[in-house]
Amino acid sequence: MPAVSSAHMYHASTKTETSSPVAYAEPPTFSYADRPLIENISGSLELADYRQAMRQTGMFPRLGRNGPYTVFALPNEPFERYAARVPGGLMASQNAALLKQLLGFTIVRGNWSPKALNKAMTRLKSDRIGLKTLSGDMLIVQRDGSNGQFVLMNATGRVVKLWLNGAPQSNGTLYITQEILPPRG
Repeated sequence: MPAVSSAHMYHASTKTETSSPVAYAEPPTFSYADRPLIENISGSLELADYRQAMRQTGMFPRLGRNGPYTVFALPNEPFERYAARVPGGLMASQNAALLKQLLGFTIVRGNWSPKALNKAMTRLKSDRIGLKTLSGDMLIVQRDGSNGQFVLMNATGRVVKLWLNGAPQSNGTLYITQEILPPRG
């Protein structure tokens, strides 16, 4: 997946027929809807640190299972900034519990696509919904009133914007955050 949005690279075709048997999303993403989360995350250079951390904690194989799962993946740059602030480093063995809790907070059971989130919020007559993560903490997804985009919020009210907003996967949905959002703090 790109380090910057690919929206500026997309140009609508002037042809009425495709020259390729492969159909791409508009604007294109570097995520394939017919592949599981584990494959799309593995294929993304921007998620290399997240993938390595998931492997280190033993959580990564779960993303290859049927699920469905919704993942709010952490890109390299914010992950590295956050890891540098943890004494001894986030990937150090003495910080294994912290790492597992942080990563567990990025995964939710169920397929929470943007359409599913909007439907649930409409049903609840609310602009937010709480999702229980694998870490056991509640992740709040809120619709930003100014632009309708989703943002994430933790228990302390800290807000993080999304970079990739709900790419479909064969076993769930993939989002990519712009910053690290710990369960608390």
